[in-house]
Amino acid sequence: MPMDLNKNLIKRSLLEVFNKYGYGRDGLELIKRLGIFAGSIGYNSFLIGGFVRDIIIYGMKINPETSPRFASSKVFNIYKKEKGQGICLDIDIVLEGNAERFAELIRKRNDTGFAINSIKVHKRFRTATIEFLINKKPLKVDLASARTETYLSHGALPAVSIGGTSLKDDVFRRDFTINTLSFSLNPDGCGSGAGLPRSAELAFLAVRDYAGGLPDILNKKIRVLHDLSFKEDPTRIFRAVRFEKRLGFGIERHTGIFIKKAMGAKVLDNISGKRITAELNFLLKEKKPEIYFTRLEALGILEGIYPKLRFTNDNERVFRKIAKSRKNSQNTHIFYIAELLHHLNRTEFNAAVERLALGEKIKQIILSMYSDEKKLASLFSKLDEEDRKCADKLCGNGPLKLTNSEIYHMFKAFSENGILFYFFKNNNKSRLASNFAKRAAKYINKIRFIKPVISGNDIKSFGICEGPVCGSILEEIKLLKMDGKLKSKDAEILYVKNKYIVKKMEGGGKK
Repeated sequence: MPMDLNKNLIKRSLLEVFNKYGYGRDGLELIKRLGIFAGSIGYNSFLIGGFVRDIIIYGMKINPETSPRFASSKVFNIYKKEKGQGICLDIDIVLEGNAERFAELIRKRNDTGFAINSIKVHKRFRTATIEFLINKKPLKVDLASARTETYLSHGALPAVSIGGTSLKDDVFRRDFTINTLSFSLNPDGCGSGAGLPRSAELAFLAVRDYAGGLPDILNKKIRVLHDLSFKEDPTRIFRAVRFEKRLGFGIERHTGIFIKKAMGAKVLDNISGKRITAELNFLLKEKKPEIYFTRLEALGILEGIYPKLRFTNDNERVFRKIAKSRKNSQNTHIFYIAELLHHLNRTEFNAAVERLALGEKIKQIILSMYSDEKKLASLFSKLDEEDRKCADKLCGNGPLKLTNSEIYHMFKAFSENGILFYFFKNNNKSRLASNFAKRAAKYINKIRFIKPVISGNDIKSFGICEGPVCGSILEEIKLLKMDGKLKSKDAEILYVKNKYIVKKMEGGGKK
């Protein structure tokens, strides 16, 4: 084991990460007890995969000797605003044994001592998921039997075999060496579950590295396990980019050659649009998705998805604006996708949507965004500096201010997505453009939510109107309320009575 990594550093890293997620020492205690339980039924158990990789990188970040080299690696970044909002860990455990049986026995006995939210057994894949509750926070454990996988054709899902498979067999089915590392969960001082002699390799948190993953982490390299890896599973190409940029690593030279060969063989044609879009969505969830898509462009991956796809400097600028403005939104992806497809003509756009399997609903939303963006650009172009009175009136750039109701009329025909997309695309930094943007923001964040307190039923109860007339009265009240002329329900009622009931009575008197 390298001097940079030892059992104490692993344990410290685990404890710090469990604390970040709100589990405290109980998180470490849970994985200990799962190891004990596995041993009690004759199984060896191991933490494996991305969680182990990130724990090791986290250890490198907190180790003074290695921290400068790993400062750019993004692992376990939990922000204060995210704590207590459903952020939970998802860890993988591989068993030299039957994962289904393990889960069913946990369901019956639950020797762990921790509450269980749910247990799901996936018989088709021979896996199981157990969600534990620790300090009122969920922690998800994905269980899998050690397995081998065979790809019957390039791009197809693999055929799985679990009979008598060891951890060593299992790791060589994985994507990259850095994801093959594991920590033993066997208790200290115990032999293996299969009755083998005691071994340091089976002690609690002992590192198993069959594929050279640890040196590749220390050297910050993304390396595949064999030269056909990308042809067998082309989605690994996207994951190579994701790990490279998120971790601040580099794609190892031969691995880069294998990617180029795979792209030359058009391997992405072998996988569905849904699988490609799922991988793109993972990249779009990253804090700075533009750096991932710049890399996809450089490697020819976007062109491999659809020949007309590109990622330019202008796309990068718009992506940065979207990421900055919409970081807390659940609907951010559609803006990125709309920007990615924006340069295509209608025929190309339709073909790209079909290739990515986006569906008719997403297609129509994006087309509506494009339409709104063009109309807003036309609207802004009419705010000509030569007609200063109009410009001042529309943008509040002078003595003539635009009222809330006037702002409402300006933007009400446009969707929120369309307005936002226009401003993501717009790079005009003039005073006029700035004021236009402020009015749009005011409409989106405040004005469009202003509504009357009274309802149509209230108006009908006055015996005034039915149907469309009632709606027009409510619209009139809404506009007055926007401009601060009606500030309470009583004021709204009084306005309706004075204008419509009294007026109706006066009209009747004249008759």
